[in-house]
Amino acid sequence: MASGPERGSWSFGRWIAELPGRVWVALTLPVLGVSFVAQNRVPVRIRRPVFEATWPLWPALLVMLVVGVLIGVPARRRSAKRR
Repeated sequence: MASGPERGSWSFGRWIAELPGRVWVALTLPVLGVSFVAQNRVPVRIRRPVFEATWPLWPALLVMLVVGVLIGVPARRRSAKRR
């Protein structure tokens, strides 16, 4: 006779469904990062009064993100202290 799956047997679908959210985030972020880099490889010219550079778009955006975070974090901390 054919019987159904035994209780306690290993199931790939169950294993995937039981992964915590932080694992899903850890698996998804690198995929999104690689996709972002692959789609933003076009060179762009960055002109500032002090310098001019030609970079692929993705590192230029990454630098701007880091600068924004470096500016935003101290501002947020200062705002939180006022409350």
